[in-house]
Amino acid sequence: MHPNYSAVSINIPVNDPQKMDEFQLAMNAWHDEQVKHMQNVAKELGISESCANDVVYLRTRSRWSEELELELIKLHNEGNPPNIFDWP
Repeated sequence: MHPNYSAVSINIPVNDPQKMDEFQLAMNAWHDEQVKHMQNVAKELGISESCANDVVYLRTRSRWSEELELELIKLHNEGNPPNIFDWP
């Protein structure tokens, strides 16, 4: 996993409509921040947003390495983006 990323787990009671509404609002805000982050990565690395989406996903995986990230960007730049869920 990329050193700038972390994993979290939460316990939300699904039978509490108010808590579920709060959770949905939090998830909507999280999604908006994820999109902004992906766009920032694209700008920072000079890559497409599609490639940045794959890079951001790879950075959350235990298999992440700088070498794999560079290979992923290379594949995107060559027009051969892999299915990130099956790669490498």
